Amino acid sequence: MKAELYEPTANEPKMRPAIRDSFLFVPTVGMRSPETLMLELFREIFFETHYGNSGAARALNPDDTDSGQPDGFLYTEKERVALNAFRGRRKETKMSRVNSYYVPAYPQLAEWAWLRKRSDRVIKSLLFEGAFVQHLWRRGEDAEASGEKQKEIAQKTVDALIGANGYSDSPSGKRDIMAVTLGRDSFLNIDREESINRLCSKLGHKFVMRVEADELSGRITDDFLAICDLEPSLSRLIWVQVLMTFLRFALPMWLLAQMQMTKSLHRWLMEAVNNNNIVPEREIVTELTSRNRGLLHPTLTATREVFSHIEQYMKCRVEINILFYWLERLEPSFENIESIGLKNGEKRFINIEQLLLLARNNAVKIRGNERFAVISEGLDIQTFLTREGERFAAWRNPLLYGQGKNINEFFRVLYRAESGDESGGHLLVPENRGASRGFRVFPGQLLLKIIIYAAAMSKRSGKRGKLILSDVEEHFAQYGIDFSVAADARSLLMQELQSMGLLTGSPDAGSSVTVDCPY
Repeated sequence: MKAELYEPTANEPKMRPAIRDSFLFVPTVGMRSPETLMLELFREIFFETHYGNSGAARALNPDDTDSGQPDGFLYTEKERVALNAFRGRRKETKMSRVNSYYVPAYPQLAEWAWLRKRSDRVIKSLLFEGAFVQHLWRRGEDAEASGEKQKEIAQKTVDALIGANGYSDSPSGKRDIMAVTLGRDSFLNIDREESINRLCSKLGHKFVMRVEADELSGRITDDFLAICDLEPSLSRLIWVQVLMTFLRFALPMWLLAQMQMTKSLHRWLMEAVNNNNIVPEREIVTELTSRNRGLLHPTLTATREVFSHIEQYMKCRVEINILFYWLERLEPSFENIESIGLKNGEKRFINIEQLLLLARNNAVKIRGNERFAVISEGLDIQTFLTREGERFAAWRNPLLYGQGKNINEFFRVLYRAESGDESGGHLLVPENRGASRGFRVFPGQLLLKIIIYAAAMSKRSGKRGKLILSDVEEHFAQYGIDFSVAADARSLLMQELQSMGLLTGSPDAGSSVTVDCPY
């Protein structure tokens, strides 16, 4: 039997439908800059397509020319002023015609820029169909309440992106300087209701984890809405930076947490086939809903923590797909399974506990196969899967091939750039090069401000007194950033907040020291 048994793609076995059409699926991602995330957000909501007519990518560039225009430029003079005001990080590649990334301050400025047609849609898959949909539809049966929340999310998002201080149908008493720069006519073609309906259509019922509460999806959704509520009280220049920083932080953390579910499933399967042990449903639910905890740890020295997560995920992903091919070969009924979930569903649905039982019941058949004896030399099934996985580049070199390479490139959105990142929207500071490359994990000042603001809004909703340092640490912990492990992490956090003027109490109070809300 050859590796062709596994229907390999270029770098790994083809993803099995049972995982691809379930909440366990980790969507494909690709390289993004923070500025590109904002462009993608506007394109997904305010335009019929996320791409242009040609299907090729087109960068946002205020200096683009158009021979059909009187002055020879594609953008008007007012639009070029607005775009240049939002010039962001410098591009790393020297081959690019545009030296810097630009952010569209308003939806209309995204009309002539887009990603390529076949580009991975990370805003749609990680934010809309990821965190939002999981939070909205996790209970399943409460469709009416979820539908109302769906409309609320869409309305708040669209109104914030259009701008309360712009030129909308219901104008406020003041105008943002960027809106004044663009002028009233620039806002005439924005269809608010159509945009709300377009976003609602992307928040429909998808594959979700059926649980009573999911901490991370709720945290991302609530914080996103809190940032939308903040829009009328900030200048557009500052608010766009705030939203962009939130996206570049929250989306990778969501992806990183989703990857943990594959690692958990792999471990439960190995317990079933090697040790004849079926993990109870309660433990399964607890581990899945706490997948966001302890993902990254602030450190003063270089670490490879993100790389390790990618490597472990890809090895587990390849091995699970190989095991599923064997289960299909040995158990004909498994081939008809279309989705994996937590609770019983339709005829072609299997819950995780049933899956573990099926794997355990077929373990003897796998061990009895001639190929198993040759490949694993009679050892356990984990050894067999490891040696089969070694056939694939995505298993051998996860950071260089297949989806692991794409994920690694996407996580670079968290890195501090050499230029254009002075506000401190980063989480990771790259250090070293080559095989020893790594990064320090510590939030920049703008990211700190955003999490403090979000923590303050969360505490205010519960009316539980003043914001203190432990509230901020807990908010970070809900995203997977754990300040409790490294010895110097808390003291460094306190020093940073003190230098920013946000620590209003005495540092001697420790975790109970009062923290000021920056917005």
